[in-house]
Amino acid sequence: MSSGLHNYQLKEIKEAFDIFDRDKSGTISIKEMERVFKTLGIQASREEVRLVVKEMDIDGDGEISFDEFARVMGNKFYKSYTSSEIRAAFKHFDRDNNGYITCEELKECMAKMGKRFSDREISRMIKSIDRDGNGMISIEEFAQLLE
Repeated sequence: MSSGLHNYQLKEIKEAFDIFDRDKSGTISIKEMERVFKTLGIQASREEVRLVVKEMDIDGDGEISFDEFARVMGNKFYKSYTSSEIRAAFKHFDRDNNGYITCEELKECMAKMGKRFSDREISRMIKSIDRDGNGMISIEEFAQLLE
C-alpha cells in the first residue's frame, strides 16, 4: 500500500475515503464519486467522472478501493500546494466569501458530503485548526493545515 506515508496521513486519507464511500462498501463507485464532485461544486459529466475513477482504479474492477485511493491521494494530497490551489479549496468552505470558515459553513460542507457532526464536534474541529482563537478558520490557518 502507501508505504511512504505516516500513520497520521493514512488516518486522514481513511477519513476522507470513508466520507466518499457513502454506502460503506469498502470501495468508491462512480455514483459516489459523482456525488463528491457535485458536493465540491465541480461540474463534470458522468463520462468525466468515469475517467477519473478509471485513472485511480489500478485493478480495473470499476471501483476505487482504499489501497488505490491511498496511493493516489498520498501522491497528490501530501504535496506542496500553490497559493491558488489553497485559495480554490478554501473557497469551497467559505460560502459567504468573508475570508473565514465558520462552524456553520464547515458543518454545511460536511453535511453535503454525507457526514453529520454535532455542533460540539464541529466546534472541536475548528478549535484544532484555529490558531488565533477567533472561532473561525482563516485562509492562513487553512493553508497551515495543508502543509
